[in-house]
Amino acid sequence: MGEPDRGIGTGMAKFAAQLRYDDLPANVVHDAKFRILDWIGCALAGTRTEPVRIAAGIAREMGGTPQATAIRQGEKLPMAQAAWINGLAGHVVEFDDGHRLAVAHPGAVTVPVALALGEYLGRSGKEIIAAVVVGYEILIRLGIAVSPSHYKYWHTTSTCGAFAAEGVAASLLQLDLPTAQMALGIVGTLASGLQETFGTHAKPLNIGHACHSGIQAALLAKAGFTGPHTIVMGKKGFVAATSTDRELTLLERINNKEFLSHTAFYKMYSSCGHTHSPLDATFSLLQENEISVPAIRNIRIDTYKTSVDLTGQLKNQTEEEAKFSLPYCIACALLYKSVTLEEFTPARLRDPELLELARKIHIVEDETATKAFPARHANVRIEFTDGRVLEKKVEGANDTPQYESLKNKFVSLAVPAVDAATALRIQEMVLNLEQTDDIASLMQELA
Repeated sequence: MGEPDRGIGTGMAKFAAQLRYDDLPANVVHDAKFRILDWIGCALAGTRTEPVRIAAGIAREMGGTPQATAIRQGEKLPMAQAAWINGLAGHVVEFDDGHRLAVAHPGAVTVPVALALGEYLGRSGKEIIAAVVVGYEILIRLGIAVSPSHYKYWHTTSTCGAFAAEGVAASLLQLDLPTAQMALGIVGTLASGLQETFGTHAKPLNIGHACHSGIQAALLAKAGFTGPHTIVMGKKGFVAATSTDRELTLLERINNKEFLSHTAFYKMYSSCGHTHSPLDATFSLLQENEISVPAIRNIRIDTYKTSVDLTGQLKNQTEEEAKFSLPYCIACALLYKSVTLEEFTPARLRDPELLELARKIHIVEDETATKAFPARHANVRIEFTDGRVLEKKVEGANDTPQYESLKNKFVSLAVPAVDAATALRIQEMVLNLEQTDDIASLMQELA
């Protein structure tokens, strides 16, 4: 059963309608610009993938008024369609940022909406930054509120992300409080996305759908369309329908004084986030020891049930599958000393040496780690043919941003899609976004 609204829906709508750039502390602004840059890098890389090629073709076929840039497609689309394509592109390579407690990717559903609407409406860089922070705060706080039970079936980035996308749209459309509340009510019934899609093209499609739904809901509300005020906490509302856990404190406290956007983590591996703690442990072992791959007898990884269920099997038929395969990703780390886009190319997917090593890797549930989730615990144990054993346990993760490294990450992701000079111009524009009166020149570079 649901429970009284407790002011939660009103608080979310008020935050979206009233947050301004001047409310943001300097560290939040600094981080938000890197969030935007990081997402753009992921999206540029994503434009080269098959899912984006297919979806962009469908969008062109559907047609419509050219309003906002579809990244690297050489044309504009209706704003919601542009956000749909760009949202898909930013998530497909599995390199976008995430939040461990919310179990979601905030940038994936905020930045594409901010850029599409911001371009169409001629908003300033400061307004874009504020809108992005709105989306991050809503997704992180709502994701934490329904975790971890929500994540048993639902794709949180898509479900809670629809609310975040609507918040971004409400901010940029400058909706008043009653209209922003109505938009929230509308988007709540559009929120969807199931984990059964993981490892297929439909997973990033969930993200594109959330972006599209957020814009659609805000535009409908602005035009006078109605929805319930109780969509979040009503008896048949979002929380009641999709979770058995309720940790509402952070959601109730959403305001313009305290921020969580900078607590999201930046990805340094191009794979599912549930592979990251074992990868952290493996790279620690590599830094501390000389490891001869041919001498490995077997590897055992003990971790939490969600990671076992989603990533425990060796899968290598497609790039999407391999990014959700711990045995494959750990073998990449040990053999190639990296888990980047290069490790998921067709040649690597069929590498017999990599697959031989991956078959020696066994993933086992650790009940203690399962109880600690959404904290990410993992233990990696490598046994060698001579009887030697190396072992490393990771509890949680070091999510302190390394901003200089993120600049390098951006260029490495962007350059296959654009030349190095263009990549550096985009980087400079984004990192000085607060000085921009509108983002037309940035979007022209991305087109």
